[in-house]
Amino acid sequence: MKCRWRLVLLVVVAALAVPATMRAVTVHRKTTGRLDHGTVFTQTSGQITVKPGELFSVEVPAYRLAGDVWSMAAPAPDPAVAKAAGDEYVHNFDVRDLFDFGDIGNTGSGGRYYFTFRAQNPGRTTMTVHIAYRDELGGDWPGGPDQIKRQFTVDVSSDAPR
Repeated sequence: MKCRWRLVLLVVVAALAVPATMRAVTVHRKTTGRLDHGTVFTQTSGQITVKPGELFSVEVPAYRLAGDVWSMAAPAPDPAVAKAAGDEYVHNFDVRDLFDFGDIGNTGSGGRYYFTFRAQNPGRTTMTVHIAYRDELGGDWPGGPDQIKRQFTVDVSSDAPR
């Protein structure tokens, strides 16, 4: 009887482990994204200094289902200084997502936007990312103005540290 109970327990554990493992492989794509982000800057605004040829990204946390859809604001950065290499949204991920427990990585839990650029020639340009509808509506939003618009000055210099 003892052996039978162990066998049943082993089968139950195996049955739970297989779907969790399969889901972990699928979730891994969401976690890492598809773009190479290069050097990632997580600050809310300010100066970014990179070397010519360097791949870099600005990371912005967001909750897309709450309307946080970040995009580049006009005017775009000078492509002679920082050329856009792509952008993407990457979902958050947590161990609880393997079993659909908790709220991280599930519907409405958020993630991060990455705006990726390749530094070109020495120079300086400005880039602004924003949540367009909030920016147009104006007013106060939870979290302050950094939750509506973020502005960066990109300085491409061969003397840049890194």
